[in-house]
Amino acid sequence: MMKAVHLYEFGSPEVLKVVEVQKPIVGANEVLIQVQAIGLNYAEVQIRRGTYPYPQLLPAVLGQWGVVAGRVVEIGESVTDIKIGTNVISQVPSGSYAEYVVVPSFLLLPSPERITPTQSTALLTQGQTAYHTLKSAGRMQAGDTVLIHAAAGGVGSLAILAKAFKAGKVIATASTPAKLELAQSLGADVVINYRDPNWTQKVLEHTEGKGVDIILEMVGGDILKGSLYVLRPFGRLIYFGSASASNEKWDQVNLVKLLKNKSIVGFNIEHFLTSFPDIAKSGLEHLYQLISTGQLNPVVQHIFPLDHVVEAHRLLESRQTVGTVVLLP
Repeated sequence: MMKAVHLYEFGSPEVLKVVEVQKPIVGANEVLIQVQAIGLNYAEVQIRRGTYPYPQLLPAVLGQWGVVAGRVVEIGESVTDIKIGTNVISQVPSGSYAEYVVVPSFLLLPSPERITPTQSTALLTQGQTAYHTLKSAGRMQAGDTVLIHAAAGGVGSLAILAKAFKAGKVIATASTPAKLELAQSLGADVVINYRDPNWTQKVLEHTEGKGVDIILEMVGGDILKGSLYVLRPFGRLIYFGSASASNEKWDQVNLVKLLKNKSIVGFNIEHFLTSFPDIAKSGLEHLYQLISTGQLNPVVQHIFPLDHVVEAHRLLESRQTVGTVVLLP
């Protein structure tokens, strides 16, 4: 038997139930992982609420394309490249909120020796989202000015690695002085509170009125509209989520604004990982290299036991988190 977090109905954090269930059975080309750490993402809040654009069928163990770090304890038939006892990190197609998970062996990656299991959970979804919104979707070039919203969050704090890609200037926004201080400590050149009604003017002031080349945006609403305003001609706004979205209405954009030679590029990490596994693997290897050289430091400040998943989701939903939120089975 094992513990897992079940979702029987959509709603507030209290709908999450920790229950005893049977361990999953390993099939051909699969492995069983004893989970040491589970990385949480804001998308899981939207899944829990029922507002995510890709609906979750109920009942289910929460964690659709979640991330875990752990140890391989059983291998299935035809698995030859993974040994029992190997420490790994992995995407989990469904049900990552559990003490044990079964995943296809091709999704496993050896866990970097230089970082802890809690830190490594930041790399697969949030780290690769940060990396590929900049490099693959944003096509970032040396000298580009990059605007990162929610820069103290799981993705945003990692996206400041734009400095390692030789960004000309990194402008980071966040909602509190403490979060702005963190973004600055991670390497941001300019920090701005996006709750300031004049935040767009401040961005323009720091770019000599030209605007920015790349924007990483997942806040939505008025922040999305303001972001289009400060995007320079031929700039790219990478839209990879919307914390303000509801199931009734997702963000709507006046497409006439795009006629000023501006681009919105949509990015979804789940689709990317399954559609471009080779690019994803090379990106992850580059992230490992950045960690080993001290150019990237995953921020993990919120760690909860699995039994405290409701408390973890309350914090995640409050938008008061810094870096990655982790559950420990």
